[in-house]
Amino acid sequence: MKNMPDLQQIKIFMLIVQHGSFRKAAKELNLSPPSLTNAINHLEEKLGVRLLNRSTRSLSLTVIGEAFLTKIIPIFDDFNRAIDTLNDHKATPEGSIRINMPRIVLELFFQDYLLAFKKNYPDITLELFATDKKINIIESGFDAGIRYIQDVPKDMIAIPFGPKLSLVPVASPEFIKNNRTPDSVKDLINFRCINRCFPSGEIYRWEFLDTQGGITEINVKGDLVVDSDTAMLQAAEAGLGIAFVYEPLVNEHLKAGRLIRLLPDDHYPSANFCIYYPSRKHIPAPLRTLITWVMAMNNGFSLFPI
Repeated sequence: MKNMPDLQQIKIFMLIVQHGSFRKAAKELNLSPPSLTNAINHLEEKLGVRLLNRSTRSLSLTVIGEAFLTKIIPIFDDFNRAIDTLNDHKATPEGSIRINMPRIVLELFFQDYLLAFKKNYPDITLELFATDKKINIIESGFDAGIRYIQDVPKDMIAIPFGPKLSLVPVASPEFIKNNRTPDSVKDLINFRCINRCFPSGEIYRWEFLDTQGGITEINVKGDLVVDSDTAMLQAAEAGLGIAFVYEPLVNEHLKAGRLIRLLPDDHYPSANFCIYYPSRKHIPAPLRTLITWVMAMNNGFSLFPI
């Protein structure tokens, strides 16, 4: 073939198919959609075939395009693995890691874990995307994800990310002065509480441990619903109700006297967040480095073998 296709053009083709959209692929590459259109036009011209059926409203693979994609994916996987093995001969690994996580993970772990890792490995590009919506990390092009342990997909390999955490109820001195403190967990239903909602619209039911170690769920009432722990804390400080948030987020507020912990003698469920990734033989060197680093932070404890 006189005009061999450009490697970058093939990568663009694969990314467009992965996202099902020129616009989304362009956004990931930080390029304009017209530039991707030009790249695909040039690729098709060099190959002498049409790979994509496209209009202003639809995008699909041609039969030839689908056959080409099927054959080119394993070749690119081998290519990436070959490049990645060069990291084994470098003093410090290079490459990028794309991680999806809920917003609370940034609030809890950004400083001590994610920034600390980046400082230790300056040649690794860390791409962090925070959203509370649950997504498929493989279909969305992520190398790994971080979720609460119960939400990790069963077909993924996972290790703890950070210590076990509990949520605790807190309120401002002003709120306590104008009301009273609850006598028990069940007494919370008689107080104005700040509710937390998920992207699905579901309202979180507060969870406590009973005397037998089982979990008791309380459907609290209140006239304020938010979708972030930061907003919940700010509302609690403003005296608008009782908040139920992760303990590390309120420690400084408790020390400063801006908030007061309620029901201190009660116990709360605790669990880990986990970093998880697809179960596959080859793990890219940057991701292997992060996994090893996280396990060292966890003193070598792992839920599942790598």
